[in-house]
Amino acid sequence: MAGPTLRLLGGFSLADAGGRALPLRGRNAQLLLAYVAMTAPRPVSRERLAALLWEDCEDRRALHSLRQCLMELRHLGGQAGLDLIRTDRNEVSLALPPECVDGVMVERLAREGTAGSLRAAAALCAGPLLSDAETCRQGFDDWLAGERARFARLAAGIFARLTASCETEGDWDGVASTAERWLALDPACEEAHRALMRLHARNGRRSDAVQQYRVCAEAVRRCLDADPEEETVELLHGIRDRHPAATVAATVAATMVERPAGLLPDPSRSSRPVLPDRPSLAVLPFGTIGGPAEGGGLADGVAADVLVRLSRLRSLFVIARGSSFRFRGTQIDPCTVGRALGVRYLATGGIRTDGHRLRLTVELVEAETGAVMWSDIYDRRLDAVFEVQDELASRIAAALDDEIEAAEMRRALSVPPSSLEGWSAYHRGLWHMYRFTRDDNETARGLFQQALRTDPASARLHAGLSFTHFQDAFLHRTGQRGIEAEHAYRFAEQSVGLDERDPTSHLALGRALWLLGRQDDAVEELSLAVGLNPNFALGHYSLAFVQAQGGDARAALSAADVAQRLSPFDPLLFGMLGARALACLNLKEHAQAALWGDRAARRPNAHVHIQAIAAFSNALADRREEAGGYARRIKETAPSYRCDDFLAAFHTLTPSVVDLIRRVGPSIGLQS
Repeated sequence: MAGPTLRLLGGFSLADAGGRALPLRGRNAQLLLAYVAMTAPRPVSRERLAALLWEDCEDRRALHSLRQCLMELRHLGGQAGLDLIRTDRNEVSLALPPECVDGVMVERLAREGTAGSLRAAAALCAGPLLSDAETCRQGFDDWLAGERARFARLAAGIFARLTASCETEGDWDGVASTAERWLALDPACEEAHRALMRLHARNGRRSDAVQQYRVCAEAVRRCLDADPEEETVELLHGIRDRHPAATVAATVAATMVERPAGLLPDPSRSSRPVLPDRPSLAVLPFGTIGGPAEGGGLADGVAADVLVRLSRLRSLFVIARGSSFRFRGTQIDPCTVGRALGVRYLATGGIRTDGHRLRLTVELVEAETGAVMWSDIYDRRLDAVFEVQDELASRIAAALDDEIEAAEMRRALSVPPSSLEGWSAYHRGLWHMYRFTRDDNETARGLFQQALRTDPASARLHAGLSFTHFQDAFLHRTGQRGIEAEHAYRFAEQSVGLDERDPTSHLALGRALWLLGRQDDAVEELSLAVGLNPNFALGHYSLAFVQAQGGDARAALSAADVAQRLSPFDPLLFGMLGARALACLNLKEHAQAALWGDRAARRPNAHVHIQAIAAFSNALADRREEAGGYARRIKETAPSYRCDDFLAAFHTLTPSVVDLIRRVGPSIGLQS
C-alpha cells in the first residue's frame, strides 16, 4: 500500500509514507483509530466512541477521555505531516485514504476478484483483526468479535478462490503456498487440507496425501471437537483406491466439475454465476450464539420475520424460507450458498442472550465475493419477546433494503454507460438523483428515460421520473414550477397505474399532490405507501415533510423518528432533520429547531432550502451569528435567493411561521 499504512490484520501498526513506525502508545487511541477506520467512510458519533471505550465511566469523564485520545491522534499526525482523523463537534471520521488501511483494501480487492487482486488480498491477511486487542469492555469486544468473524469468512473466501484459480491454471507452487498460508490462519480448514491432498496425489506422493489427511483430522478434532467432513474422507478413499497419479488427477478434475468442494467455486465454469438482473437475496437462519446449533426459537423467528418483510418489497427477489433455511450453521460459505440459490446477496446473523438482555448481530454479504457489505449490532431488553422480535425485524428489513439499494447503485456506477441495461440504468439514475444538483438531476432523468425504452411498464422508472420533476419544481430550477409539478403528477399517476401495490409509486404521487397544494390527499397517499410497507423509511420521511409544514407537527416528529430509526444513514437524512426543524418551528420550539437545522445543514447533499431552514431557525433562536453564516453560504451558491423563494418552496407553512420568517429574514440578509 502506497503512502502511510494502518495495519489492523494480525495486530496494530501505523507507519508514515516512508515506512517509519509511528508510535501511537495509548491503547485506547489505537482502538479508537481502528474502530473509526473500520467504519469509514461513515463518521462515528463522539457519544458512540465514548460509550465503547469508556463504558465504565460517567458520560462527562468518558467524553473528556475521548478528547484526550483525539488530541493524541492529532498530535501524532501533525508530527508525521499527515491527517489521521477529522473531527467536528459531534462526529469523528477517518482522514487517511482508504487504500492506506489493510482491512479496507482486503475488502476492496476481494470484491474486484481478479487473480492479481486475490493475491494482493491474501498477502494482507496476516492474522485476526487486532489479534492482541482484548479490552474487557463488552461493547467493544462484541464489535471486535463480530469483525473478526467477518474477516475470517472474507479471508476464507479469498483463499478458496485463489486456491481454485491456481489449480485451474496448473500453478501447483501457488496451490501449495496459498493453502499453507490459509492453514496458518485456520489450521482446521478442510478445504485447504484437501487442496494439499490433491496436490500430493497429483505428484504421485500418496503417502504425503494420506499424512496430510491425518494432520487435517487431528486439527479438526483439536479445534472443533469433530470428525473430518464426508468430502475429505471420500477424497482420502479415492487417493487410497486409485493411487496412480493420472487416475487421481482425472478423478479430482471430475469432482471439481460436478460438485465444487467446500468453499471452492467451480473453476471449470465462469467464476461469476448467472444471476437475475434485479437484486436477489436469501435470508439464512440466524444462529444462537452459545445455544443449540440447530437454532430455533427467537433466532429463527427474527430471521423469518425479516424474510416476510423483505418479500413485500417489489424491487427485490427473495428466496423462500423452505430453501434458504436449509443452509444452517456457522461454517456455511457465501460463495457456495449464493451459487446454490442463485442470489446476489445473503443476510445472516446471530443472537446471544444473557438473562433479560439480547444482542443480535446481522450481516449483509455479497455472495459472489464473500465480502460483508454491511453489519450492525442491536442490543435490547427481553421484557416483551414478541414486541422485541417485531421491532428488530422491522429495523433489519429496512436497513437491508437501504444497503442493497446502495450496493446496486455502486454496481451500476461501475458499468460503462453504453453497457447499462434497464435495472442498472435505474440505479445509476438514483445515484445521480440523490446528489440534488441541476446537472445530476438531468443525468438521472436521461437514464430513467433510457431504461424506459427497454422496460416501458416499470412503475419504479415512472416514479423516478416523477421525482426528477419534483426536484425541479421544489428547487425552482426551470422557472416553470407549475409545469414541473404537473409533470411530476403525471408520471406518478402512471407509476401507480402500473403497480398500485408498490409503495414507491404512492410515495411519488403523495409528493406530487403536495406540490399541487393538495395537502390532505398527499397525506392519504403517503399513508398508503407506509401501509403497503411499514419499513419504508422514505414514506415515513415524506409524511414528516408534509405534516411538518401545515399539518400535525407532533405527527411529523413521530414520522421523522420512525424514518431515522429505519434508515439512520439515508441519502435524504438532511431532509428528515430539516422536517424536524420545521415541525419545531410550528411548535414554537425555536432552540430545538435551530439544533435540528444545524444537523440538517451539515449533511452531504443538503440543498439551499435546507441551509435556509438552518438560517431561519437560528435567527428565531437568537443565534444571529450562526444564522448569518448560513445566509452568507446561501448567497455564495444562490446569489438571488430570497425569503420568497423559501416560502414558495414550502408553500403549505402555517401563516404564523410565514410571518416569523418574513420578520427575521431581512435581519440576516435574506430579503422578502
